[in-house]
Amino acid sequence: MRYNLSRIFGIFVGIPIAVASFFTSVIGLDIQFFFDLLIGAAGFVVGYVPTQRLTSKSYLNELGLTRKDYRYIRHQINTAQNKVKRIFKAFINVRSIQDFKLVNDIYRLTRTINQIVRQQPNHFYHIESFYYSHIDHALNLVESYTHLAKMPMKSTADQQALHQTRITLEEVKRTLIADLKRVNEQHYNQLDTEMRLSKLYQHHYEKEYDNETK
Repeated sequence: MRYNLSRIFGIFVGIPIAVASFFTSVIGLDIQFFFDLLIGAAGFVVGYVPTQRLTSKSYLNELGLTRKDYRYIRHQINTAQNKVKRIFKAFINVRSIQDFKLVNDIYRLTRTINQIVRQQPNHFYHIESFYYSHIDHALNLVESYTHLAKMPMKSTADQQALHQTRITLEEVKRTLIADLKRVNEQHYNQLDTEMRLSKLYQHHYEKEYDNETK
């Protein structure tokens, strides 16, 4: 979100400069209208690029990411978002409450993990395997399972394949839960540290109070 704000700031600075450059060219230079537009566009770039880079630099420094790393992570996040949408579309083929619950759990886990990394891109490196394999495995299995489950007159072999795929989906679900715990590990550790410090402070104040009342 803060990175997007840097783009908005860049636009706010770039547009006035573009307009001023355009009218300066129209009024002060005797050239073709096409070149006036080019000068206006150049003015926008001159105003937008430095402003956007300057306002986004502090955010990237906080994350500990280079601009190249950030763009790569954003690409992975957007790619994963399309896969999450495909998992959601698989609901149309669900034929039982049990299957609906399983697919819904997988959908919610993949969506939540991707949203957390979208908000905190530096967490990407904590769960790279989610983006490189886990979400793909989940998507392929969900699509295959729901497609086969809706087919009428399934043979014994089909029923066995469905049963085995469902077992594998349960394993995928456990893997995604582990990914979610891993991406939230830093928050849990921070919370644990704060709780310990709070207990230490409380113990310290209680000890001081006891000393004063003696």
